[in-house]
Amino acid sequence: MRLARSVRLSARALLAHRARAALAVASVGAGVAAVVLARAVGAGVEGEVRARVEAVGLDLLVVRAAEVPRSPARPELRGPATSLRLDDWAAIGRLPAVAHAAPAAEAPVRVKAGGAAMATRMLGTTAEYPAVRRFRVARGRFLTVDDDRAARRVVVLGARVADELFAGDPVGRELRLQRIPFQVVGVLAPRGALADGDEDNQVLVPVRTALRRVTNRTALSAIFVRVRDPAALRAAEAEVAARLAARHRPARDGRPDFEVQHAAAGAAMQRATADSLRTLTAGIAAVALGLGGSGVMALMLLSVRERTAEIGLRVAVGARPRYVVVQFLLESTALALVGWASGLALGLAGAAAVAAGTRWPAAASADGVWLSLGVALAAGLVFGAVPARRAARVPPLRALRTR
Repeated sequence: MRLARSVRLSARALLAHRARAALAVASVGAGVAAVVLARAVGAGVEGEVRARVEAVGLDLLVVRAAEVPRSPARPELRGPATSLRLDDWAAIGRLPAVAHAAPAAEAPVRVKAGGAAMATRMLGTTAEYPAVRRFRVARGRFLTVDDDRAARRVVVLGARVADELFAGDPVGRELRLQRIPFQVVGVLAPRGALADGDEDNQVLVPVRTALRRVTNRTALSAIFVRVRDPAALRAAEAEVAARLAARHRPARDGRPDFEVQHAAAGAAMQRATADSLRTLTAGIAAVALGLGGSGVMALMLLSVRERTAEIGLRVAVGARPRYVVVQFLLESTALALVGWASGLALGLAGAAAVAAGTRWPAAASADGVWLSLGVALAAGLVFGAVPARRAARVPPLRALRTR
């Protein structure tokens, strides 16, 4: 009965100053909306990181040509070395620790089909590429050993290239790559943007076709290696490096002319990014707690000052101080909960707008909702405790004199 009466008194006091209560609610709602939006974006990024790590895999090694050391005597020498060859790819593929290996000859190109044209990336590779990079063919087929051996002018399109250049199924149709006609034999399933770029904005051709007919060079850009045992990735990395070191002379400064990178390092960096986002969310929650709590405290302190006579009268007729504390805590908590509800709606709407208007992932999460509720309740209870205790300590005699 006393609780119900306290609730009625609290509701009457808050409704008597609607504008003031609305400001306190807005301060809590702004903080809660910031927490919900930040956590939604963070959860979306974490999901994206997990998906990218799973797509690449932790058993992938990438061999790339090292950058040429800069020399004041020959400043024109710059960029990656041109020492990776098809023989290196074949030698790596014969290692016991290697399950699959695929060469890569990359170059920016312009492709055209009918009246449509676009800039994209050409990747010369072999039939092993889907197994190494975990790609899936959506339509048609992938490149074959015979395509590469004969240096045929056939091409497999990334999903974005197929959508922009062709209406309908492009398999069997002609495409011009650097003005050279190619026949489309397949389309890759959508992959999205990964660490090395937009995987859907590329065209894949046989590696010997890329080297002989398009780029007119002999050097590879990279060699992708899928190891047999992910747990022995470091050992496989050392084995690949040793095989290449035996085949290549080091540079003048003693450094090798190649680099062996592994996906585990990239995964660790991406996890660090996700951890940073969680830390950012915690910081925003702390700021939101201060912002919302200061608004609630200011309102409740002002309310205690204005209701001194009412408080003194209640204490004079027998109300215990703890009942006064409960009433003021109910008021501050009610403000915080209303602010939480409005901030939650605003934060979810903001997350939906971010996801719809940009490519930045934003996914509402249950932990974000519970975190925002905890922030709101903390703002109401912690910052409402000081005004409540001050109200309970009002001397009845002094309060009655203010009437």
